[in-house]
Amino acid sequence: MPPPAGFSFQRSARDGGCIRLGGTVVAEIRRLELINFRPARGAAPLVGADVGVPLFWRQYANHQDPERSANSHRRLNAVASGPGWLQLRAVGATRSRSILSTFDVTFGADPRGNICCAVQARLAVAPGAGWLVTPHPDHGAVTFCTLWPAGVFAPDGRRTKRFQACLVQRGTSLRRIEHHHLESPDKHRIRLCAGDRLAWVLEKANPVITIGPGTHAEAGLCAYMWDAHFGLNLRGRKPVTLPPGTVLTASYTLAAAPRAALRPLVQRARLLSPGATAGTPVWMGGRHTFRETFRSPGLDRNTAWPWQTAVTRGAVNQVKFTRDTRVGCSDRYALRLASGGIAQAAWQATTLGPAFGEPAFRRGGRLRLRAMVRTRGLKGAVRVALRVHRAGRGSVFDVAAYEVFASPTVRTVNQEWCELTVLSPVLAPAPDRVHVLLELKGRGTVWFDDVELTRLR
Repeated sequence: MPPPAGFSFQRSARDGGCIRLGGTVVAEIRRLELINFRPARGAAPLVGADVGVPLFWRQYANHQDPERSANSHRRLNAVASGPGWLQLRAVGATRSRSILSTFDVTFGADPRGNICCAVQARLAVAPGAGWLVTPHPDHGAVTFCTLWPAGVFAPDGRRTKRFQACLVQRGTSLRRIEHHHLESPDKHRIRLCAGDRLAWVLEKANPVITIGPGTHAEAGLCAYMWDAHFGLNLRGRKPVTLPPGTVLTASYTLAAAPRAALRPLVQRARLLSPGATAGTPVWMGGRHTFRETFRSPGLDRNTAWPWQTAVTRGAVNQVKFTRDTRVGCSDRYALRLASGGIAQAAWQATTLGPAFGEPAFRRGGRLRLRAMVRTRGLKGAVRVALRVHRAGRGSVFDVAAYEVFASPTVRTVNQEWCELTVLSPVLAPAPDRVHVLLELKGRGTVWFDDVELTRLR
């Protein structure tokens, strides 16, 4: 069979278009995001249409802010081509043009028709006040690549999750990161330099990011849907203003590797441990006795979701969250929350609903939350609550604007086990996010057990 004709670019907008190989569409760019990228003609996409690869610089923190992301003033042009390759240039800026982002994106194909996408990224801080950057403790602060492979996570729960782990290759060092929803240290601060690779494994075709020459990156894997963020780290933990004239550069390639090539590496790789976070209690969906954790035998860690903790006000350093293994209501397990100072804190489950593989909530239904509560040395109030977002009522990212339905409060200094109940009103439209909150406002120690959320008609 003769090799396909070369690459071509068909513009569809100022900031997008189709990339063809021999007349077949093998990738698209929309709003400076790479989507529907296929590693060969006729192959399944490595990157789908839902979440593209940004071809612009942005900060990991608050990247929706138009001053944190160079996704304004977008334009895309073909700049060069040759036998078997095509180069595009993606240019963007922050809304105020405080930085200029330039990505040179080259599509190439080998004699077998395997397609590779190579990216050279440059960030320049414009004259003026500089660019304020917020560091991040677990990921590179200024990101040049974010990849969410097609099918790695199915929010509707109707499809099997693909790619059960990530493989990190640094020279001869091989490490494997299991896909679970724990926000754990095995996913954080993955240091990569030229030639190092991060791959999602182990399907027929597997996406591989290879770091380019001169780039020292720090990657992080998200606990929600296992997308990876590759960025440049800044020293220190405080915000820093990059002065005018600052230039940052990075490069990488995106390609596919077959299962046969990666399987021996996966077999030799050392599995990284999630550490102490493996003791995190699991959201079970029924009545919670808090016996189960991510260490429990037989638990499918790929589909399980963790309980989380939050301190929203007051003495942050004096709050302790513990899974108690000696004091419980129906058995010897419970969640304990203790604060030595005045604080507002909560155990919370925020992974309920269709975005997390659960059935959709019913329009016109009600929700009932029950929990057993015990206190010692309480000075303040304890309650349980439902925090609800409904479609069409503001952003799902603005948690402060959610509706809250709360139980009566317990204020007794030393209260033996008692039940608290929340019954929501009829919910129409239906919720698309529901959070369960087990809250302390004040100081003292409180235990929560036998927590149960029920959907009512």
